[in-house]
Amino acid sequence: MGNFGCDNVVWDLSDLFKSEQDEAITLVTNDVLEKAASFEQTYKSRLHSLAATELKQAYEAYEMLLTPLYKLGQYASLRNAIDTQNETIKKLVSKIDDVESTVANHLVFFDLELSKFDASYMDTLVKDATLRNYAYSLFRSHQTAQYNLNEAEEKIINLKDVTGSQGYKKLYSELTASFSFTMELDGKKQVLTGPEMRNLRLHHDQAVRKEAMELFFDAYKQNEITITHIFNSILKDFNTERKLRGYKLPIHVRNISNDLSDQTIDLLHNVTTQSNKLVQRYYRLKKELLGLNEMTLSDIYAPFPNVNDVFSYSDAKKLVLDGFYEFDSEFGDIAKAMFDRNRIHAPVVKHKRGGAFCSGSTPDCYPYVMLNFLGKPRDVSTMAHELGHAIHDVLASKQTLTNYHPILPLAETASVFSEMLVTDILKKRLTDKQSKIVMLSEKLEDIFATSHRQNMFSEFEKASHLKVSDTLLSSQELCDIYNQHLKSMFGDSVAITAEYQWEWATIPHFLDYPFYVYAYNFGNLLVFALYQLYLEEGASFVPQLKTLLAAGSSASPLDITRSIGVDIESEAFWQKSIVYIEEMVNELETLVRS
Repeated sequence: MGNFGCDNVVWDLSDLFKSEQDEAITLVTNDVLEKAASFEQTYKSRLHSLAATELKQAYEAYEMLLTPLYKLGQYASLRNAIDTQNETIKKLVSKIDDVESTVANHLVFFDLELSKFDASYMDTLVKDATLRNYAYSLFRSHQTAQYNLNEAEEKIINLKDVTGSQGYKKLYSELTASFSFTMELDGKKQVLTGPEMRNLRLHHDQAVRKEAMELFFDAYKQNEITITHIFNSILKDFNTERKLRGYKLPIHVRNISNDLSDQTIDLLHNVTTQSNKLVQRYYRLKKELLGLNEMTLSDIYAPFPNVNDVFSYSDAKKLVLDGFYEFDSEFGDIAKAMFDRNRIHAPVVKHKRGGAFCSGSTPDCYPYVMLNFLGKPRDVSTMAHELGHAIHDVLASKQTLTNYHPILPLAETASVFSEMLVTDILKKRLTDKQSKIVMLSEKLEDIFATSHRQNMFSEFEKASHLKVSDTLLSSQELCDIYNQHLKSMFGDSVAITAEYQWEWATIPHFLDYPFYVYAYNFGNLLVFALYQLYLEEGASFVPQLKTLLAAGSSASPLDITRSIGVDIESEAFWQKSIVYIEEMVNELETLVRS
């Protein structure tokens, strides 16, 4: 697919472990198992009798024993991501899963006992200055107590998940990573990976785009028995467990985990779905700009004529760093350190997982970023996005492990904000009308991909989970549900061809993290409002944003956002973000008509 100057951009994992044969792996697994057993022996059935200082010590011991285990899990996960077919790595992943399950069973009592403290005692603990760092975690233990099972049942779930839902997730990942696609390109047959096939949606030739997507989705259709079985098993497992725990609806599991009210998330879904007309307005305009007789879903990311922007890896790196440094020197320094310290894996290689991600495991270890860099403008945005996550992780590293990982609804804040910074840099460098049209169009496409598309995914999840609660779903039923939501998003602005009904089968988030996807939309729309504040307030806004990011998960999303004057429970707040998108569509229409 071409060399973009990133073949040698591979991460150095030696801060974690030297190799799969590293003797430290055995030492860590033995040590963590021993410490977990000792922790249980020391504290089980005693938490209610501890003084505040002793409870703080228990929390600190809990964090200390989990830190090396998290690093080990991260190492195996990162190695597996770039070599999904390696048997040695797969065995290591399996071994760590077993260790994590055993450790979880030793520690399961901790949260269960904390959750059983009576309300007045819990109130005293939360207000005690000694436990300030753990106050929100304590509060959440009590708040979610009603969804806990008893200790024996929690242990059974931890054990059966290794060969149950977790096993099915691994099977899906290995199966889909093994897909290869033979296609004629530039007059010769080529064997391509999944990420390379998806990248052909950006090809200038409509016939190539259509054939690529037909071939891509056909691989999933050919494996429909396996994939449908995996989907049914994981969704059924999720809903069996959520009913046992007493959650009313499937999405409530995620809402309660995110500490967000159902009303806030319903508001998010409704406001976004009602604005699907903006998606449809844009794609009617794009069809006109491309001069297509018929525009299908395989054309929605089609490049514009006479625009052949290809970025080398070094060009992309410079652009991203320029955007960060213009906003804030600390943002720039953190991102630069990611490059300088070899924390990035960029080339597309066989058996590497598709997509991109940032992985941060513990506050004392710099995060890692995986990319599949193919030189497209979107790859520049993706680089900015994932480095934004890394900046978030580093700013939150002043927290201890309990509060380190950003609370999910705010987890996309730095990443989307970082994308907008880089978009602004690109905008400033454009002078001609056609380039401005392309820039606005690509930004709108990114917005619709991150907001409206994720919202559609979430609506699909809501519908499929409710149905699978009562019965198994056939592949055709899953296709029909998905097709219905495609029509809701796109209307008649594009032709929805038959192969796209299989797109549900290609989205790993549905299996790995049910209802995670609405966090992308939440984060996207939240950032539009924050970005307006930045444009209004300038440099004085920067410390506010950094305070929000540094909070990690030390308070609720509502409290963290309120601390910088944002009300996520207000419909007007969400509508403000939709108005921002509408203004971009208006601006593009004006440019095209002028």
